[in-house]
Amino acid sequence: MTQSVKLGTALWLPTLVLICGLCSAAQSTGSAVSKIRFTETIERIRTEKNLTVRANNAANLAAFTQSIHPKKVNDATLKEIVSLLNTDDDGVRGWVAASLGHLGPRARIAVPTLLNLLRKVDCLEGDLTSAGAIRLALTRIGETPPPEPKCVKKMWLSPAG
Repeated sequence: MTQSVKLGTALWLPTLVLICGLCSAAQSTGSAVSKIRFTETIERIRTEKNLTVRANNAANLAAFTQSIHPKKVNDATLKEIVSLLNTDDDGVRGWVAASLGHLGPRARIAVPTLLNLLRKVDCLEGDLTSAGAIRLALTRIGETPPPEPKCVKKMWLSPAG
């Protein structure tokens, strides 16, 4: 038990430091440092092989977008953020959707992608999927999300015997 706690702390402490660093960079609104942080974080989300590190970087992106004024995000960066939704990693998709939601109406270009993605993830099984974050992002952007579908749970049959 002690080892898992130490390991968890070892993983989350650097993430917390990075989030604080991103927030500090965001305070210097419009600075070259903020643009570099955006670029580096987006690149790590796009290229990192370790899924946990990718998800942590996506969480950092969400914290960063929450701490800056949406007008400080240029069109090219906004398009890069939207492109991050094209991943098979649902955890990353959830954080990226949260990032877009933090930008509010500024992220309007993401609406078609978010709506299309919502149709794919709405009935994913699991305790936590990106569907909730996508619905919230759509609402914050100013788009009413479609009603939640009635999803059919897959039943696994046990072999008789």
